[in-house]
Amino acid sequence: MGYSPTPPATLALVNCVAVTMDQRNSFVTAIAITEDRIVATDEPEVSRSITDRTIVIDLGGRTVIPGIIDAHNHLIAGGLMLNNVMLFDVPSLPAVQALVRERASELPPGAWLEGGGWIECQFEENRLPTRLDLDEACPEHPVCLDRLFGMAVVNTRALELAGIHRDTPDPVRGSIDRDAAGVPTGILRDGAQGLVRRVMPPRRLDDLTEAIQRAAEEYLRWGITSVIDPGVTPQAAKAYQKAREAAALPLRVTMMPAWHGLLREGGELDSRLDHLGVYEGFGDRWLRFGPVKMAIDGGLGSRTALLSWPLLDGSRSQVPLRLDLDRLEEYFAAAQEQGWSVGIHCCGDVAQDRAVAALAATAPFGRERWRHSIIHGYFPSRRALDTMARLDVAVSLQPGFIHVEGDLYFDIAPEEKLHRFKPLRTYLKAGVRVAAGSDMTSAHYNPFLGMHAAVTRRTARGRSLGEAECVSRLEMLRLFTANGAWLSGEDGHKGVIGSGYLADLAVLSEDILTIPDARIKELEVVLTVVGGRVAHSTLT
Repeated sequence: MGYSPTPPATLALVNCVAVTMDQRNSFVTAIAITEDRIVATDEPEVSRSITDRTIVIDLGGRTVIPGIIDAHNHLIAGGLMLNNVMLFDVPSLPAVQALVRERASELPPGAWLEGGGWIECQFEENRLPTRLDLDEACPEHPVCLDRLFGMAVVNTRALELAGIHRDTPDPVRGSIDRDAAGVPTGILRDGAQGLVRRVMPPRRLDDLTEAIQRAAEEYLRWGITSVIDPGVTPQAAKAYQKAREAAALPLRVTMMPAWHGLLREGGELDSRLDHLGVYEGFGDRWLRFGPVKMAIDGGLGSRTALLSWPLLDGSRSQVPLRLDLDRLEEYFAAAQEQGWSVGIHCCGDVAQDRAVAALAATAPFGRERWRHSIIHGYFPSRRALDTMARLDVAVSLQPGFIHVEGDLYFDIAPEEKLHRFKPLRTYLKAGVRVAAGSDMTSAHYNPFLGMHAAVTRRTARGRSLGEAECVSRLEMLRLFTANGAWLSGEDGHKGVIGSGYLADLAVLSEDILTIPDARIKELEVVLTVVGGRVAHSTLT
């Protein structure tokens, strides 16, 4: 076999400590890149690849990791929020009011004011906001601020436009909060949010493409180079394609098409896949289709996870399902016949057990191309763990929930159950693949919040959700890199620093493997490389 010299490097990163995320978890000190691929990681070979045309960046010993793959991120919704009012980490209701006033001053008369990213436990007042809070800040514009999951708060003007008053009946799949006198408080739960959504102006395609660019640029600041977007609608897919054609898609996106909408009153769920004309894997290395997205239940913070055990108040969610549990095998078989793996939202153990059993009954697991997954997987049973490991069904998990809304859980569920919430160690010990993401807009997109939570199991207020489920830092990094690539069917192409892999990299402000635990969530990214090009840099 003849010697094949390393091609001339277009970019070289030297004097670094790169965590490769290969199977040996090896480390290298230099990386040579030609066009969009890594061509060498051996320091002498990197040196030989450098020419007078190579851009050489001396990283001064900084840590390099593969570009972060957010395995569950509603990127378009995130961009829309970033372009409006984002309430993550806002400490009090007066601070919310101040942001609403500021945004209102920028809007034309009568325009809707939108935003989100709040949860009641983040506020000093430790209560839900109401229409009165919003009326005080913005009485003229209709206002709608989405909670992290399961509800929204609107002002009086929005209630009036939606025709919601004391005599408005609750929709079958939602509820309208009311005060002691029966007057709506502005809190709309689950399907009741649709009463307001239907009177809001529809999103234009240009709104979505602007949101894509806004979110992508922000994510690159945090080293996020790839996103798996679950539940993409036909309009959203068109917006992604428009952004791709306009060279306005600076990171990689795997689209999980939405198989269904929420169950309509008295109607059947019609698969959208019949009309797509493509199947999983269609696209290129920047924009492609991944598994199809399905969903069963709600979440823990909204008390809508389908559980086998009661919550602290004695209730047990009987939330109307988004899928007919008795037809799961039919749905899964139909998706696979059309060439699609399935990622299915299951928060409660009952939902997860039923989904895993249906996958086991229908999936042709002998084919390596399938990338089935349980999304969220809060409380897996032993049976679910064993079946997932045996059939290589992954879990797409969001450890950042521990940080963002974990403090709320102590008022909802027994503490011994919380110590098994999103049990990373249990999944890994059982041999289940785990890919991590943020679930922006249901949690902050900052990946280091999720990384900190995976390693420490600590909430925003420092409470523990069970140290037995903590993982090591190297294990944590794999969840946010190589395992995300597997989930999107791109293992062998990205998620690892090695010859032949896409040159997607993040350079960190400190060494994530050695700094104190508390500093993980304070990490910054000083350089992001996507496809061999510098996409973000604060280096001088």
